[in-house]
Amino acid sequence: MTRLFIENAIDKATSVWEIEGNDARYLSDVLRMRPGEELILCDKDRIDHVCVIENIAKGHVAVSIKDRHPNTNEPKFQATVYQGLAKGERMDLSIQKSVELGVTRYVPTACSRSIVKMKPGSKDGKKDRWQAIALEAARQCGRGIVPTVEAPMELKDALIEAGKTCDLVLFPWEEEKEGKLGEILNAFDFEKCPKIAVFIGPEGGFSEEEARMAQENGAKLVTLGKRILRTETAAPAVLAMLVYRSELI
Repeated sequence: MTRLFIENAIDKATSVWEIEGNDARYLSDVLRMRPGEELILCDKDRIDHVCVIENIAKGHVAVSIKDRHPNTNEPKFQATVYQGLAKGERMDLSIQKSVELGVTRYVPTACSRSIVKMKPGSKDGKKDRWQAIALEAARQCGRGIVPTVEAPMELKDALIEAGKTCDLVLFPWEEEKEGKLGEILNAFDFEKCPKIAVFIGPEGGFSEEEARMAQENGAKLVTLGKRILRTETAAPAVLAMLVYRSELI
């Protein structure tokens, strides 16, 4: 069912809601929806409101609310992925799949081996496109929030931020042989310590100096197994492991 995210909270007493602007144009021009069709409005309190379109026009859609219930699709953890800047579609795919697997924040990160170069805080249009990918993925998989794609950061600054704000900082590195992610997660309390940071290297991986810097900032170096994953695969792989450990056992 079509899902839209609403910045405001919808009061329980509200039975009719007016949709305007880009969302209304998305329904009328892109999806070409018609009166009688249903959609879900997810508000800022993560309440899903099941609605029926009563009237639709370009720039304006009126819906009646038929049912409402809390959205329970958010994971127990709050994960921030610090993704080493990668080329083109690799970033797009990583963002899309990371959103599907529960990421809360996604931070493009400049590393020493990044082929793509973006200045910290850059506003060249990529951030807006990446945020649009996150929005569409959140709609598709029934999320209760739209994860935020942040402006690019330098790796050093990202490690400092993660060390100060997260309960667990994971740094997968292909040269690491001892740190097993499964053992770390088995001893981790997702209820008491939900904030997790995941650092992913660019196409060329992290350098030894970067791995050492991560350790100095409190990150745990881990191996993801015997195979070397592509940069666009690594973040979704780690998030899938977090989902398995926190929801499926």
